[in-house]
Amino acid sequence: MRLLPVTTRGRLLVVAIVAAAALAAWRYQSKLIGIAAGHYLMRVAAGDEAHGDVDGRQRLLEQIHRRLLMPTPLPAMVPELFDLATLLSSRVASGDVSLNWAAYLYTSYWRELGRDRPSGLPRRPKEEVQMVLDRQVAFFAIQKRPDVPGVRVGDLVGGGGDSISLEEIEAAEREGRELDLR
Repeated sequence: MRLLPVTTRGRLLVVAIVAAAALAAWRYQSKLIGIAAGHYLMRVAAGDEAHGDVDGRQRLLEQIHRRLLMPTPLPAMVPELFDLATLLSSRVASGDVSLNWAAYLYTSYWRELGRDRPSGLPRRPKEEVQMVLDRQVAFFAIQKRPDVPGVRVGDLVGGGGDSISLEEIEAAEREGRELDLR
């Protein structure tokens, strides 16, 4: 079987398709990041279910709790809290829910879970957790802010932004110069 020679028109078509795909990926990167985060978190949960434990989900929730200055969740609460974190991840990535609101929704859910079902049982199914989250978002009228694009690739890479590192502060102190804090 002989392949047909690649024509200029064919090359242009391939370039146009690749450019359109790259443009679409850049335009909808927040949604794609949210989908990827949800997929990753579902893989972590499936791996834990396969092993019959909650270790992977526990480690991720410990990081969340550490950032929110909360105590580590009890192992019985981990599956339900992980479902909530999974459901919130795509909304945060797309900008539909800000990080501040996500922290509030998560901590209030955790507090109510500890108050109403300290043993974590009976566990709410993921669909019911979704309904509770939807009800909270509707109650507080949480909407996507038009000036907030959601999570972008640059946010994940860590461009630095306007922060000043400890090394810069120490160097300025040694050299006796003032830092521009504007």
